[in-house]
Formats: sequence, C-alpha cells, structure tokens
Amino acid sequence: MEEKKVASIKLVSGEEIICTLLSISKDGPYTIVTIKDPVRIDIRDRRKKKSYTLTDWLMFRNDGMHDIEVSKIITVNEIDDIELLHSYDNYFKNTLNAPKPRASKKIGFLGNVNDYKKTLEKIYKDLDSYERNA
Repeated sequence: MEEKKVASIKLVSGEEIICTLLSISKDGPYTIVTIKDPVRIDIRDRRKKKSYTLTDWLMFRNDGMHDIEVSKIITVNEIDDIELLHSYDNYFKNTLNAPKPRASKKIGFLGNVNDYKKTLEKIYKDLDSYERNA
C-alpha cells in the first residue's frame, strides 16, 4: 500500500489547507487535484508555542474527497514536519469523531424581545448622553 501524502495547499483565495493528496488528473482542458480530509490552517498568537490551529475547511461535510482545479492553487508543499502531521492526524481522531454534545435541558426561555429592547434602548441613551457631555 502506498504511503499517504499529506500536503499544505495555498489557494488563490488566501486560504491554506492541509489535506491528503490522492491524485492529479486531466479532465479535458483542466487539471484536477483530488484531495481528502482537508482542514484549514489558521494563524494564532505567534507568542505561543504552536502558532497555528486547525479548523474545518468546509462548514458541512468536511470529510471525504474534493476536487480542486489547478488554476485555483498557488502552491502545494508536502508536509514533513512531525508535529504538524501529528496535529493533522489527531484533528480527525479527536474533533471529527468525537460524539456531538447534546443540548442541556437547562437552556430555554431567557426573556422576551420587549424586555431586551428596553434594556438596549437604555444603554444606547446612556452612551448618547455620555458622548454629548464629553
């Protein structure tokens, strides 16, 4: 069995994703890159040890295969950083396969619109009078 190739892909949209590369194929005039299990890399506070975080690339249905046309890709780099590969593998084990939490029975009616409207109007008027006095 062939070893899986995990790569980072920088897209023309500015997003950077990590995924498993499956294939590169021609489809008429287009060249298609087929990927599996993409996750987006987001930059975190650089002062911390790990300056990135992995998040879902797509809001719905993130696992599975996806095709990207080559003209939408700036660059592709194979990942060889052991820590990043470990984070990528753990993302699917811990995040996507974790049981989804159920809503608490304590959550429910918190108030009505008219009560909140009065509160927000009071805050707005107080800020407005503060700005006039300054």
